[in-house]
Amino acid sequence: MSSPTAAVPRLDPAESLARIEGSFARLRTHFVSRDAVLEQILYALLTREHALIIGDRGLAKSQIARSVFNQFQAPRPCFSLQLTRSTSVGQLVGGLDLRQFEQGVYVHTLDGYIVRAQFAFLDELFDANDFVLRALNGILNEREFLNGPQIEKASLHTAIATTNYIRDTRESRAVLDRLLFKSIVHRAEGTLQRFAIRRGFISSHGNNVAAPPEGPIPYEVLYQLSQVIHGEVPDEAIQVPPHILVMLDQIISEFEKSVNERRTEDRYVFSDRAKNKAIHVIMASALRGGRRQAEVRDLAALHYCIPTVGSGDEEEVFDHGLNLAIKGITPRDRESIDDAARIFDIVTEAIERHRKGTLNEPGW
Repeated sequence: MSSPTAAVPRLDPAESLARIEGSFARLRTHFVSRDAVLEQILYALLTREHALIIGDRGLAKSQIARSVFNQFQAPRPCFSLQLTRSTSVGQLVGGLDLRQFEQGVYVHTLDGYIVRAQFAFLDELFDANDFVLRALNGILNEREFLNGPQIEKASLHTAIATTNYIRDTRESRAVLDRLLFKSIVHRAEGTLQRFAIRRGFISSHGNNVAAPPEGPIPYEVLYQLSQVIHGEVPDEAIQVPPHILVMLDQIISEFEKSVNERRTEDRYVFSDRAKNKAIHVIMASALRGGRRQAEVRDLAALHYCIPTVGSGDEEEVFDHGLNLAIKGITPRDRESIDDAARIFDIVTEAIERHRKGTLNEPGW
C-alpha cells in the first residue's frame, strides 16, 4: 500500500492514539451495548483490516459504520455501496473508459470508486453476486485491482461491511476469510438497555455521529499508527517475543479443535493468512498500551479477531483456549522458548554465513 502521507512529519504515536481513543469513547456513549463491535472496528483501523457486522435489520449496523468513518478526514470521500444481486462490477470499481473501449481495451475509470478510496462501507454484502465478490477479493487483501492489462494498487485502508445473513458459497467463503473482524449484533433484551437506546435516539434522532467538536481526525494520524504496526517504521518497531507466537498458535489450534468438535459438516479452519494478521492485532494491543514489546496480556485482544464477537459459543471456546495457553505455558516455559529461539537464530545465521563463505574458523 503506497503511503499517502510521505511528506507529513512523524506524529507522536501516544498523541495520535489519544485522539482516536477519545473519538471512539464518544461513539461508545452513543451506541449502547456495542462496545465490542466498536473495539473490533478500532483494531481493524489500526491494522488496516476490514470488519463485518452481522445482524437483523434496524440494529444500526449502517449507522455505526458511517459514524466511524465520520471521525476521519481522508484524502478521498468514503466509498459507499448498497449491494444487490444486480450490482455490477462497474458499480464497485467504476465504469469502462469509453474511449479505450472503442479501441477494444477494457479499462475501468477508478476515480470515485472503491479502489481509490481509503474507507469503504459495503451494505448488504452477501446480496452481491459472485462476480462482485470475486472482484472484492483482491481489493480487500492484496490491495490490488486486476483486470487484464489494468493492474492498479488500491488505496483502501479499511472496509466495513454489513449483512443480515451469511451466504455459503466458494466466493463468499473467500471474502469472509479477508474480513478479519466479524461480529453479530443482537437486539436489546434488558429494559435498561432499551431505555438507554431510546434516550440515545432522542439526542441524535437517528443521525450518524458527527466528527469530534475539534474537527475530524486527519487520515495521516491513523495511517502513521498503522505503519508502526506493520513494521514500516524501523525505529518504532513493535517486538513480539517467540513465546507469544507459540501461545498464539496454541490458542488458535485449541479454538479450531473445539469448534470442529461441535460441527457436523464443513471443517472449520483459521487460515494461515488470518493467523499472520492476528499478530498485527497483538502488536496493536501493545501499541495501545504504550509499549514497544508485546506481552502475554496482549493475547486477550485476539478475542476480537479469532471468534465471531457476539457468538456466545465461539467466545466461550476462545476464552477456554486463552486460559489453557496462559496456564499451560508457564513463565519458565516462556523463557525456555525464547532461549531456544535465540539458539535457532544463531545456528541459522551460522549456516547461512557458511553457505556464503563468510563464516571464519574459530581462532582456537
